[in-house]
Amino acid sequence: MEKITFEDLTDQEKELYAQAKAVRVNAYAPYSDFKVGASLLSSNENIFSGCNVESVDFTLTTHAEMNAIDTMVASGEQKIKTIVIVMEAESGYGMPCGLCRQKILEFALDNTAIFGINLDGKGEIRDIYKTSIKEVMPYSFGPEYLK
Repeated sequence: MEKITFEDLTDQEKELYAQAKAVRVNAYAPYSDFKVGASLLSSNENIFSGCNVESVDFTLTTHAEMNAIDTMVASGEQKIKTIVIVMEAESGYGMPCGLCRQKILEFALDNTAIFGINLDGKGEIRDIYKTSIKEVMPYSFGPEYLK
């Protein structure tokens, strides 16, 4: 994992950040108050976004990354080139949870990039980390096992 700056992002990655930050505002998180936004770039260069939607029993909660991926699939696409996750946390990398990493893996290319962007309390960028699906999911169980 590499810590980078906003200036290190390409124009396309900056657009993904802007869309993830914007959709994060719509997150439904009345129980945890932990709002997350995600935007992904498909292999066909289309952008899909999603936010987290909580449920009172939490098992029915939809994570932002899952929401964006489900929207991509519903639109007829199945490969993620890049995904950007935006959240506000006191510390950490802004990276997807284990469930979301597995879901990303399902639709990832070999070189799918993951950007975790952590905001401060004022909505400004605190940290940006860049990694790959292979780095966050080493020795993973993927679709190739079932072929």
